[in-house]
Amino acid sequence: MKIRTKIAMAFTLLTAIALLLLSVYVYFLTRQHLSGSFFTRLKVRTTIAAEIRFADLHGDLLSDLRERHLQRLPNEMDYFFDANNTLPAQVVAKLPELPASFAEEILESGSAETSIGFQHYTGILHQSAGDQYAVIVSAYDERGAEEISYLFNILAAGFSVGCLVVFLFGRVFAFHMMKPVAGIIAKVNTITASDLGERLPSGNGEDELAVMTGTFNNMLDRLETAFELQSNFISNASHELRTPLTAILGEAEVALQLPRSQEAYVRSLNTIQQEAHRLDEITTSLLRLSQISFDGRKQKIEPVMLDELLMSVKIDLDKRMPENNTRMLIQPVTDGAELFALTCVRVWMELAIVNIIQNGIKYSNNQEVLVTLSADSHHLLIQISDFGIGIPQEEMRHILEPFFRGSNTRRYEGHGIGLPLAARIVRLHGGQMDVVSNEGVGTLVTLKFPLTPDIKIR
Repeated sequence: MKIRTKIAMAFTLLTAIALLLLSVYVYFLTRQHLSGSFFTRLKVRTTIAAEIRFADLHGDLLSDLRERHLQRLPNEMDYFFDANNTLPAQVVAKLPELPASFAEEILESGSAETSIGFQHYTGILHQSAGDQYAVIVSAYDERGAEEISYLFNILAAGFSVGCLVVFLFGRVFAFHMMKPVAGIIAKVNTITASDLGERLPSGNGEDELAVMTGTFNNMLDRLETAFELQSNFISNASHELRTPLTAILGEAEVALQLPRSQEAYVRSLNTIQQEAHRLDEITTSLLRLSQISFDGRKQKIEPVMLDELLMSVKIDLDKRMPENNTRMLIQPVTDGAELFALTCVRVWMELAIVNIIQNGIKYSNNQEVLVTLSADSHHLLIQISDFGIGIPQEEMRHILEPFFRGSNTRRYEGHGIGLPLAARIVRLHGGQMDVVSNEGVGTLVTLKFPLTPDIKIR
């Protein structure tokens, strides 16, 4: 069943319930009013019947007046009983359709009234010459039955026509409501993996459809980026892995073709060893990138003091790269050192910062690399600047693609994984990485983290 039909049926059901409740209320209220009015008339006739039957004087006169001026009601009947303990039995014997409680109510309260369908009964106690009698008059409310039947037909017709009209208008309303959704569905069906650049029309509204369209377009942006990165990653990874493998296989094949001197074998083994180390570095980088992407839930997330982390990074760099000129600058904060606390995976965050610093050291030929830590009331900032070779402006949009290396980095060793890996780590911790670079001048990398990061380790 289509959604537009469901909407129309929901509208119709709600309207039907409302109309039914209103109709039932009007029906029973009208019936109660008609019954009350008829009971009033019937009670007057019961009193007159008692006066005529038990009057000592003028009984014939009252009877004559009644016959001439009071038109008898349909099926009007008068019943007279001695008001004693046997009254319930007398009434049930004479009028078996009435319950014994009717007569008991007459004895207790002096009057009673009841109805069976539109046949009404009224009873009273009457005193005459020291004796007590029960007088019961019954009649059929013919006019009330006709009015109630007419009202029922009107309400039933109104209910049916109202439900039909609401269903038809609901269909039209649902069609116009779902028309944008139908357009979205038609557009989505035209988008395939080969044309992820297509986008849905976002419109100018702020309703749920506009939000859904915007969300879908954002998803398409992420998918398009992911497909492009995947394509580039596979192409570059294949090339990077094939190069050392080709060198290893070629060197081994040449060494095995003919008997050679010991020095020649040593040179071949050295070449194979170098290419094997290169292959190991590439594989390790790929594993790290894969782990960051898929193994996040196994890592420990905890508050880390970034000033302490940076000092630990500095100590480690001095041990591994004694010739480095990295300088740490911790900006003072007025709100206390707790501003430097960041909830993160310590190992990952250290890996990201080390990769960026090592890039600065490598591409600046061991010139000074300045690492600045600062904070305000909303963000933590880590800025890493160097005076190296920089990045050509036309290549800036590719720097976060795995295995991409700038055209001016040919004489430097590397695999183009460090910066994309760092960007992935920063993004997973709810942060943002901005890179500003000028060729021949240097590079500034800024890591910005909110004080309450939205960590999405997945």
